[in-house]
Amino acid sequence: MQGLFGSPVPYVIITIIVLLVVVITLSILHEKKCRGAMRLFAGANGFSFSEKAGSPGEVGLPQIELFERGHSKRLMNVMAGEVEGTGVRVLDYRYTVGSGKNSSTSLQTVVAVETRGDGGAGLPDFTLARENFFHKIGQAFGYQDIDFADFPEFSKKFLLRGADESAIRALFDARVIDAYMKGEAYNAEVRGGWLFIYQHGKRVKPEQVQARIESAFGLLFELTGAALVYPLPPET
Repeated sequence: MQGLFGSPVPYVIITIIVLLVVVITLSILHEKKCRGAMRLFAGANGFSFSEKAGSPGEVGLPQIELFERGHSKRLMNVMAGEVEGTGVRVLDYRYTVGSGKNSSTSLQTVVAVETRGDGGAGLPDFTLARENFFHKIGQAFGYQDIDFADFPEFSKKFLLRGADESAIRALFDARVIDAYMKGEAYNAEVRGGWLFIYQHGKRVKPEQVQARIESAFGLLFELTGAALVYPLPPET
């Protein structure tokens, strides 16, 4: 069927434009709803809330490998506070790799808890992530991966790196590796007295924030044996 313009093409273009407007509008509304829920969570738990931050340093965090990736970097929905004297940060981090049609954008929620105190200050810096195809290629050219002969399954699934290999090997004993394998296996980084956890490309819903903070404290407990347990709200 031909339209007023003698061709169906204008109708196709108009339909595409309308669909794009609808998608963008729904995305904006969803983001606004999520931001509002995060703000409410922050207020209820004594955290400050900022819609965005210019850099990790602005919220008292060190630079980690995740924050060095890609371009067009954005830190959003930043919550900052303490739990029984232990610093806590929660934020959404977005970055892009590549350009044009070959670009891809990753958005993930990052939770950071301070490791200083309660024995945490002695944790060596490390990066722990699920191994992927590119990691395996890198290893063929000398890219570091700390493996454990006694834990081949852990070494096969995860890439573990860090400057002080002997300290990292001492830290990742049977107890820690077993707990990590049985858990949700987040990407984890320790830098500058902070433990970071996140799942690549996965954003946490507002109602899942508390559980993610608990997971960060749980991993810190396994690493130090002396972390705080994130307090649950009283039952109503």
